[in-house]
Amino acid sequence: MADKIQISVRARSGASRHDVFSLLSDSSTWSRWSPFSQATLVEQAPGGGEGPGAVRQTRYRGATGREKVLSLVPDRQMSYSYLKGALSLYVRDYVGVVDLDDAPDGTGTGTEIHWHSTFSSRFPGSGAVARAILKRFLQRCADGLADAARQLGQKDVTPDG
Repeated sequence: MADKIQISVRARSGASRHDVFSLLSDSSTWSRWSPFSQATLVEQAPGGGEGPGAVRQTRYRGATGREKVLSLVPDRQMSYSYLKGALSLYVRDYVGVVDLDDAPDGTGTGTEIHWHSTFSSRFPGSGAVARAILKRFLQRCADGLADAARQLGQKDVTPDG
């Protein structure tokens, strides 16, 4: 049995956990902050919407993939599994988790984004290559999410007049 491969990336946003989560849990926003050119809800969750059980289709550089939402904890966490797509040739049992915590700077503002995943390689050598590619990709997702949430938070602020 192949060893589980782990990836962990972090980013920090000046935005609240609520603003970060609102973007993360709404796939219609993903093309604005992630490397995906398109993300579409293709199967609603049993209770409707993008909750646990929902299936999303993503597009990156012409390749499509599908992932299933495993859990959503409002303003705290989203987890998902990769169902099929270009990565399926190289990885199996992929599960990603995005944790949102208060930024540890003691100011009470901002969010620490921890995007981490585990998977197994399909064949010897495929795991190391997939890990390197996915680590860069997930870092771009985390950084983009942090920046987009910060911008969203700035739009919510109304100037005193």
